[in-house]
Amino acid sequence: MIDAFEHPEGATPISDYSFLKLPWIHTQQDLNRAEAENIALAQKKYLNPPIQNPSKWFEPTVLKKIHKDMYGTVWEWAGKYRKEITSIGIKPYLIPTRLAELCKEVKCWLTEPVELTFVEQAARIHHKLVLIHPFENGNGRFSRLVADRYLMVRGCSCPMWPVEIHKNGSLRDKYILALKIADQGDYQSLTNFMRNLGVKDISLTYMLNGSLLKNTFSPLQRLAYVKAYLRMGYPINDSDNMENHPMQLALKNGYHEIASVLKDHLECCLSPQ
Repeated sequence: MIDAFEHPEGATPISDYSFLKLPWIHTQQDLNRAEAENIALAQKKYLNPPIQNPSKWFEPTVLKKIHKDMYGTVWEWAGKYRKEITSIGIKPYLIPTRLAELCKEVKCWLTEPVELTFVEQAARIHHKLVLIHPFENGNGRFSRLVADRYLMVRGCSCPMWPVEIHKNGSLRDKYILALKIADQGDYQSLTNFMRNLGVKDISLTYMLNGSLLKNTFSPLQRLAYVKAYLRMGYPINDSDNMENHPMQLALKNGYHEIASVLKDHLECCLSPQ
């Protein structure tokens, strides 16, 4: 029996502790320790390079395995779809279909042009996994780990998620509010929240460097990323270690449409208002 158990705002309460696998857990502190140790091992496994392209691992079976590796030493239900209706999440019978649809959507992002930066894509992954709420518990941490893994394979930095996000307080309130706003299809608050925690998109010079990413992105994918990058208001005056600027790299690698978009953007920025 767990004593003195507290449920943070926006979390799914645990209603049945009979699924605990460790007999020494009797308090909230015990549970926190056991879960933290299990999650740390999963983070080491899934967030250390080299990381496979998401086309290899963004599958329902692998996502279930990630959740099991995060909680499998503590809970019997780790890695298994929930069967009960919860205060958060879709109806249980819809979980397999919605998760498969999300995996299909993410795989389309890998091959087709989409006008979203990688941080915006990760925010959508994060939110949609929380919204689906596939497992009995641990969906928030699971969603953050999966989104962070996606960011890493795209060359981005990850948010530095503070421990306060798991406890009631102003930071968690902002996080829950950002997720609720995303429920309405507006991801700006969640994207900004992640950026405030240190996440960064790759620079335009990195994206346009043909030698680095020649076999990763098509010209149309690069064009879509540039448009999303500019929409987010990121600076375009960065340079690589050879002092090449985005415009120079676009022209050098034959991305004439990208060069035109950058030229129009610069002219717009320089023109008097």
